[in-house]
Amino acid sequence: MDINPLDIIGFVWFITCWMGYTLFARRAAKKRNSLSSVLYRYRKEWVRKLSRSGMSEVDAEMLSSLEKQVSFLASTSLLILASLVTVLSTASSMFMNLSSSLWFVTEVPLHVVQLKLMVLIFIFVYGFFTFTWAIRQYGFCFILFSSSFNTVKYYKEADDYEAVAMKRDFEALTKVLDRAAHSYNYGIRAYYFAMAAMAWFINAWFFMAACAVIVFILYRREFLSSSLKAMVSARMVKNVHDEDEVTFD
Repeated sequence: MDINPLDIIGFVWFITCWMGYTLFARRAAKKRNSLSSVLYRYRKEWVRKLSRSGMSEVDAEMLSSLEKQVSFLASTSLLILASLVTVLSTASSMFMNLSSSLWFVTEVPLHVVQLKLMVLIFIFVYGFFTFTWAIRQYGFCFILFSSSFNTVKYYKEADDYEAVAMKRDFEALTKVLDRAAHSYNYGIRAYYFAMAAMAWFINAWFFMAACAVIVFILYRREFLSSSLKAMVSARMVKNVHDEDEVTFD
C-alpha cells in the first residue's frame, strides 16, 4: 500500500496531540485552576445543597438540560457518521474533482482518501459512545438521588447511621456527576480533533498545523478562559484547592 511517509508522521502527531493533551489536562487540573477542577467544586456544592433541601424542580430541570445537551451531540454524531459512510462510497470522484479544482489540495490515491475517511469515522464512533455513556451516567444521578432517602443503612450500630448513609449517597452522586461531565468533555474534544482531521484532506502539513492549533485552543479555553477567571473570582481564592474540603452536613 503506497502511503506517503508524511501522512504517517501526521497521523502519529495527531494521536500524540490528542492523547498527550488529555493526559496533560488531567494532571494539570489537580495542581491548578481549570474548568474541570473549578466545575467539580461547584458540583460538590450543588450536591451539598441537595443533601440539605432535596432536589427542587429547578435542580431536576438543570440535570435534565445537561442530559439533553449530550443527547443532541450523540444524535449529531450519528448523522455525521451516516454522511461519512456515504462519502466513503463516492470518495473517488469527489476528491478527484476537489484536487483538480483547488491548487492547495494534494492529490493522493483513493485508498489513502478512504483511510482518512475511516479515521474520521472512528473519531465520531468514539464520540457517539462517549456521549451515550455520559447520558447513562446522568441517568444514574437521578437514580442515586431518588434512592438516597431509602438507602440501606450501612452503620446501624452508629448513632448517626442515617447521616453516614446519606453522606455516602451524596459522595457517590458527586463522583458520578463528575464522571458524566468528563465523558461529555471527552466527546467534545473528539469533535475538536475531528476538525483537525478534516485538514488532512488538504495535505499533511495543514493537518499537523491544525492539530497544534486545536491543542492551543483547548488549552486556552480550559486554563486561561475568561469564563474560568469569572468562576474562580466567585470563590475569592487564588487556587480552587486552597479552600477547605466540602463536607456533607
